Amino acid sequence: MTYTLYSVTSEDGGVYYGQTYDTKKRWQQHHHNKMGVVRAMLDKGKCEFKELENFDSYEEARLTEALVIETFPCVNRRSELLEVALDKKEYGKLYRGYRDEIFNKKGKCPHCGVVMIDRNLNRHYNKCKILNNT
Repeated sequence: MTYTLYSVTSEDGGVYYGQTYDTKKRWQQHHHNKMGVVRAMLDKGKCEFKELENFDSYEEARLTEALVIETFPCVNRRSELLEVALDKKEYGKLYRGYRDEIFNKKGKCPHCGVVMIDRNLNRHYNKCKILNNT
């Protein structure tokens, strides 16, 4: 069975990270839940669901999810898996290349030309668009 690390990004720049073995079913669950972090994001507006990486084992997917939650700004509650006996520095080294490729990809604002990390660009773009239209 393959497990997938995914993200849900809201229009206001909030990011939620999760992992599942069935992405379609999990996305439907997020939509049908009456409570939860993603439900609150969906209630505020449109969200983007993105598959980030696939894993062969549940343990690897879950530990990577915990590391991502600890490493990057997100709306997730702190993961209980961070309490496991894990050398986070060593584990981080394994995924440094992946993180740089996916999470630190750079983009350019069409309004002002500033170059920044892609995951922050949408939030900057909305502010810059307002400033440049006045």
